[in-house]
Amino acid sequence: EASIDDDEIRIHHMGLAGAGVGAAMCRGKAKGVCRVEIYEKGGGSKVGEACVITPKLHKVIIGIDDTDIPTEGATWTLANNIANEIQEEKGYRYLEHITCQLYPNNPNKTRNCVSIALTFAVRQSQKEDLIQTVVDKLKKTTLSENTAIAVWDKLYIPEEVEKYGMEAKKSMKYIDEACEIANRNNIRVENVTGEAGLIGALAAIGLYNLPEEYGKVYCEEEDKYLNSSL
Repeated sequence: EASIDDDEIRIHHMGLAGAGVGAAMCRGKAKGVCRVEIYEKGGGSKVGEACVITPKLHKVIIGIDDTDIPTEGATWTLANNIANEIQEEKGYRYLEHITCQLYPNNPNKTRNCVSIALTFAVRQSQKEDLIQTVVDKLKKTTLSENTAIAVWDKLYIPEEVEKYGMEAKKSMKYIDEACEIANRNNIRVENVTGEAGLIGALAAIGLYNLPEEYGKVYCEEEDKYLNSSL
């Protein structure tokens, strides 16, 4: 059984022949565990009982776009480098790096027309520092004057934002619409060096819970898609 106790997660194990304690102690050796509490050591026909306690962490999704220029740079590489630096320097857990294919016929693209979603797990008190650190690192390393990020910290993705993400794979999107949708759905926006990057950054948030759509390439003249791996 799992439960939340203030700023901790408690995972309760029980089992015969020491299985409860065995499972708890094995998991308790994992990185990031606060402690293990043993209530009954068990053994034989006796029930073993223990609890693994971990910190309560919050998922933060950060959409990033428009960091490169036609002759230099790559948003997916820069985003990954920044996320790894933050994990090493701050200890914030870097969970995912997701490349989201957007509308391939966009005349404003630098090369492949993708945006990036980074996900982290942090304590509630660390969220603001995480976001500001991403902004600061982007300011130092971006090559574009249009870099922006979108931030979301809940498990579900608003329906309107998800719909926008899908539309951004199939058609042109513009900054006014992106700003309006972000505002209506309480998506945090940070214009790092400009605002145009929000178009793709918001789309990355919208596509987050649609893994089957990440790499699909939709053609302008066809309703079906081509798998980008082919």
